[in-house]
Amino acid sequence: MRKEAPDPESSLSNMDNDFQDLLAGAYDTHMHVWPDTVPRSRDFLAAAKDALDAAMAGIVFKDIAQPTADRAYAANVLFPGLKAFGGVVLDWPVGGLNPVAVDRCLRHGGKMVWMPVAHSRHTVSLYQSGTLRLLTPPDVPMSRAISLMTPNGEIRDEVREIVKLVTEHDAVLGTGHISPEESVTLVRYAASSGVKRIVVNHPSGRSIGASIAQQRELANCGAFLEHCCAQCTPGLDNLPVEVIANAIREVGPRSCIIAGDLGQTFNPPPAKGLGSFLKQLVKAGISKADLHLMTHENPRRLLIGP
Repeated sequence: MRKEAPDPESSLSNMDNDFQDLLAGAYDTHMHVWPDTVPRSRDFLAAAKDALDAAMAGIVFKDIAQPTADRAYAANVLFPGLKAFGGVVLDWPVGGLNPVAVDRCLRHGGKMVWMPVAHSRHTVSLYQSGTLRLLTPPDVPMSRAISLMTPNGEIRDEVREIVKLVTEHDAVLGTGHISPEESVTLVRYAASSGVKRIVVNHPSGRSIGASIAQQRELANCGAFLEHCCAQCTPGLDNLPVEVIANAIREVGPRSCIIAGDLGQTFNPPPAKGLGSFLKQLVKAGISKADLHLMTHENPRRLLIGP
């Protein structure tokens, strides 16, 4: 029997019509859903139905415990008016920096390849130093934490193989939760190797901590900076929305994407939460035209193309 996830109020209830209009045709490039190793507010089918009801164009399922290409396939079959995407996070459940796992996921229709998240050296280091609070602490010691670099400071051969696969499949490379320094090295290498679709996940969040100068450098290499609602919620980073708004202004909306990173049981369901986040960004001085660029045009370019 399928275990049911908690089912809070509909993600579309009590949402301002104005922001329903902003969601229509939008993409959410970062969504966590049930089944998962931690509780989620919606299962993947309910989250897809919510997005369809909001007239959204597409969503991306992300799971640090298992690939999500099969979830995307099921959602696309059941909800043909919505485009769902899946991928693989390169934590230890899939063997870490494992080119075989990447190859299989992309050949099964996956679109996203995220570098390590919970098991990245950056995450484990921040957690062990007491500077990062996590819902689920890393379950590996520092000796097993994953770095993209060799002890000599070179990009690992496995990373080079993975970048080659991303290029061959015209997939999207996500930086996951690696450090800002590793992100710059990776993005430079990937761009020079022919990767055309790169996204830096919530760079302003406490789990990453990229400076504005680093964010500009990443954008100059052709990467999109994915700023997420979840980092501004009390249950996670509690980052002031103004921090995100300032990063957008400093780097420029043409290099940014607005996403949810939602699905936590203490946060609004993904569609409703994303709509509320857009409202907060307007109050912080981001224009609706720029929000449209960052929720419609930029994510479409990332996932599909012009």
